[in-house]
Amino acid sequence: MTSISITSSMYRTEKFLLSWSKHVLAFAKEAQEIGLDFEINAIANDPTDTELRLLNTLTPYPWFHLHTVPREPIYASWNRGVSVANAEVCTSWNVDDIRTAAAIKDGLDLIQKNPDKTAKGIVVYFPFIYKRYINLFDCDFLVKRIVVQPPAFEQQEFIHSMHIGPFFLFTKKAHQNIGGFDEKYTIVGDYEWQARAAVHDVCFLKSEVVSGIFKNNGKTLSGSRASKHTTEQQDVYDRYTVSKKSVSI
Repeated sequence: MTSISITSSMYRTEKFLLSWSKHVLAFAKEAQEIGLDFEINAIANDPTDTELRLLNTLTPYPWFHLHTVPREPIYASWNRGVSVANAEVCTSWNVDDIRTAAAIKDGLDLIQKNPDKTAKGIVVYFPFIYKRYINLFDCDFLVKRIVVQPPAFEQQEFIHSMHIGPFFLFTKKAHQNIGGFDEKYTIVGDYEWQARAAVHDVCFLKSEVVSGIFKNNGKTLSGSRASKHTTEQQDVYDRYTVSKKSVSI
């Protein structure tokens, strides 16, 4: 049985796909070496011919599944990824980021060693490398690199602030019991889902293995601190009746 199902939601990602494909093949090699059985469900939103050409270079691999869909919110694609997953543990992979198979293997080992005593499901989260770039003359220049170390789980803190990062794993049981990602959000659906999981006593486990590299060039909605991000975040604060707390990296 597949150990982990990875969802990659894509929309107008031509500039990232060649590099991402190389990272995926490196990930597959690492996974094979450590005995990690995985699949990638690529959800291509209204793909261009260029995107399809690049993605089709991966379709010969049995672990790669391409799903073409009309354009939909990213969290709809994440929910779709769970619905087609052949594994009981799921995660996501943005095409401008880098993931490591070793961290996923450690997360799965943690799940195996920690039976779900809450019967609500499990979330595993990790430290990760954060790289901040500025774009000048259409080139990205690295201006900041840090290792983000999330705190140990504490219910109120995880309702109050986003801590599971971009590379968290979750069991299908958690997704089924508390519901999927709220598709009304375009930016903070993962934070809202984390807060909901904390409210409903889902089990949170922290791995100490660095999970990958999260890149921010200031052009993404969350990276640019767009007003929509602030509005959506406040909506989550209001939903869970917490006061605003500034957390930045």
